[in-house]
Amino acid sequence: MKVKDIMSKDPTVVPISGTFLNLMEKLGKISFHIIFVVDKDEKLAGVVTETDLLKVLMPKYLNTGDALFSVMGEDYFDKRCHDCKDLSITEIMSKPVMSATAKEDDTIVKVAAALLNKKIHAVPVLRDGKVIGIVSRLILLRYMTKVIHKG
Repeated sequence: MKVKDIMSKDPTVVPISGTFLNLMEKLGKISFHIIFVVDKDEKLAGVVTETDLLKVLMPKYLNTGDALFSVMGEDYFDKRCHDCKDLSITEIMSKPVMSATAKEDDTIVKVAAALLNKKIHAVPVLRDGKVIGIVSRLILLRYMTKVIHKG
């Protein structure tokens, strides 16, 4: 089975010129937990995950100690959201790992291996460097369920 046979053709993409606010607005409307960032030529430039967004809001030195949380205050998260709304996507995104991308004619075994080996939840499907689809762990699991039910 090939990637083109199971991929979702509706990946979420945002332009690299966007902001944290643009990402947060998209987040409520997406099917997958990843947003692909594209350059002016619509080629993959980066990825933003839920983890990337949370890292923007939380200090790097954060631990689970109650003393730190009490110093931060109850409204820390709210203030941080407002402070970061104009932050550039380039400051938030991760650079894509090209070995963790797929082509339409790749096998699903290759994609499954990339997901497991890279410890990621989804890969973009690229054609000439442009994002045309996505394959996630959930898509693979749904495919496996169909295979089992076919007998």
